[in-house]
Amino acid sequence: MDDSGTRGRVSPAIALVLLCVVGAVVGGVAFAQSTDGPSGEAILEDTHEKYESAETLTGSADVTVSNASANHTGTVEYALADDEGARVAITTDGRTVAMGTNGSVAWVDSPTLQRAWTVENGSENASELCEAARERAATFDANDSAPGAEKMEAAAANLSATRTGTETVDGTEAYVVSLSHDNESVDAEGTMWVATNDSRLLKARVTDGVNTTTVRYDDQRFNASVHESTFAPPADRTASTTESYDGFDATNEAVDGDLPTLAADGFEFQEATVAGTGDGTIVAQQYADGATNATLVTTDGEQVPYERLNGTSVAVDGTDATAATMDDRTVVVWTDGATTHALVTEGSTDEAVALAEAVE
Repeated sequence: MDDSGTRGRVSPAIALVLLCVVGAVVGGVAFAQSTDGPSGEAILEDTHEKYESAETLTGSADVTVSNASANHTGTVEYALADDEGARVAITTDGRTVAMGTNGSVAWVDSPTLQRAWTVENGSENASELCEAARERAATFDANDSAPGAEKMEAAAANLSATRTGTETVDGTEAYVVSLSHDNESVDAEGTMWVATNDSRLLKARVTDGVNTTTVRYDDQRFNASVHESTFAPPADRTASTTESYDGFDATNEAVDGDLPTLAADGFEFQEATVAGTGDGTIVAQQYADGATNATLVTTDGEQVPYERLNGTSVAVDGTDATAATMDDRTVVVWTDGATTHALVTEGSTDEAVALAEAVE
């Protein structure tokens, strides 16, 4: 194995590559070049250019997250095409969630959530889809203490790359690029294996000191023809329509019914969004009292926008309800006949329940 000792700075997005392989720009801090081979920075720059310049990319990846007490695995299949669309399918614990966009319609298909909606900018939506999928990959965390993508990226800032040698990965010779943090007190490091012949990313590993994430890429194809049907929503899916309103009366008229309101002291209506999902309507009303924001969601269809809500049992005015924390917010969900309500706020569970009981 050769050892160049050559270092270069890379962005945390490259260091944490999970799905959107090499999807960020390599940083500009360079060090002396090696005389016996490419530097770590140069290797990752070539890899970034390969993925960035590809008109289409398809493949799969096996993701493993492990720590001292648990091991969690998942598989990701992806197809990305410039100006055409994107499709990602994530399978973990025997459960598959697929999502995609064909430039005009975006969609999600899972055992508990099937939705499609129109989009105005296909390329921007593809980028958002890729980011959403990468965030979803972060849910492969092996236990509750595992950090999400944002914490991992914060920990991985100021990483540097060093080519440490070559190895063989599934029969392909690969450069081994070690990633380390400039601040020795930060426990974040990783390794990337990059094909020497064509700069493909073959394998990536990153650790935060508690959890180790390993990704092995397989069957990657660049610039191959991808049929447009790959990005289309399932045949039985109807794109939802979305309208925004800045007054409660206009919102109420749009749904032809008596919408509930949040009558908590100090809270005032701000705006609302009404979305038709194909099997019903979802209304999201935004309220605020100056310091606190709250969202009241009402749906009369089968689709509730909290597909992975695993919380605790609570009561809202004597009605059985579920409370959980999602993205640093508290969600309380309960059903009133054929209507499902959800109250979302930044407060505690008790505060969220109190607000839910103020819904009239």
